[in-house]
Amino acid sequence: MYDEFYGLSGKPFQLTPDHRFFFSSQGHHRALAYLRYGLEQGEGFIVITGGSGTGKTILVRTLFS
Repeated sequence: MYDEFYGLSGKPFQLTPDHRFFFSSQGHHRALAYLRYGLEQGEGFIVITGGSGTGKTILVRTLFS
């Protein structure tokens, strides 16, 4: 229904997050930068917290892609 109306080529609202539909808000952009920096520096632990549905999983999948 909405995919035809908005001309979407995929289904962005599935239960499993799809990194192709990642929207980099200011907060997500900053978190992604922290993750990249931590990996480049070989840091031991990097913690990303947030409520359900805020994009934590898709953020990590975007990082790995």
